[in-house]
Order: sequence, then structure tokens, then C-alpha cells
Amino acid sequence: MNTTDNWLVHDHRKYEAALREVELAAGAGQWEEAERLFREFVEDFKLHMRIEDEVLYPMFRESVAESGEDIDSLTEDHNDIARLLHDLAYVLKHREYEHFEDSLAPLYRMMLDHDAYEEEVFSRFGERSLLARRDEAVARLNRMQPSDNRREWSF
Repeated sequence: MNTTDNWLVHDHRKYEAALREVELAAGAGQWEEAERLFREFVEDFKLHMRIEDEVLYPMFRESVAESGEDIDSLTEDHNDIARLLHDLAYVLKHREYEHFEDSLAPLYRMMLDHDAYEEEVFSRFGERSLLARRDEAVARLNRMQPSDNRREWSF
């Protein structure tokens, strides 16, 4: 397993665990805590998605020509995840526990499927991709601007 795999797996497991914490708080009726945990999760996750969308995916596409369909699919997954996050934010805001599981289940399933696919895509191409361009990736990350976000996050 290379460094990229370790980084991806770590971040993905961290976000999966954070979402479980939101679920536990909501299930216990601790809505303020659930909302606080959700806000923290979303703020961190937004940055994760931006790094992938604006730095890693473009670099991967540049390095591995045959990765185009995979990267398009992963980007579309991010759009779907963002919509599902909006749904869950609404449910949390209105403290509708009866709809909480109905909103959480597809989000969690989408995240798990996306994470597994992304890890598989990145590992399939291995060294030909990002590790060889680590310094360039860091430079691109350092040039990211807060206003570059392309998604609507109105919650």
C-alpha cells in the first residue's frame, strides 16, 4: 500500500466515524450536539472534497489519461453527496428524527461506495499518478483560494 492509499483511507474512515457521531447524538435526542458535530463534519469534509476536485482529480487526470471516466464518476459522486448533505442538514435543523435515518442511510451508503471506488481507482494506477508529483500537489494545495469553491453550501 502506498502513501496515497494510507492518506485516502485515513480521511475516509475519519469522515465515516464523524457521521456516526452525528447519528449517535441525534439518536440520543441531543440535537444541539448533533448539529454542532454535523457542522464540524461538513466544514472539514468540504475542504476534503475541494482538495480532491480542484487538485487531486485534475492532477490524476493529467497523469493518467485513461482515468477520465473514473474521475468524472467520482466528481458526480461529490455532487450527489453534497445534495444528500443538504437533505440531512434540513432534517437536523428541524429535528425530525423520524426522517433522520431516511436521510442518513443514503448519504452514508453513498459515502462508503464513493470511498471504496476512489480508493480502488487511485490504487489501480499507483505510482504513475500523484506520488511522483507530490511537490506539485503541495504547491497547488497552497495556491487554493477560499473563494474557489464551486458547490452551493447554503446550510
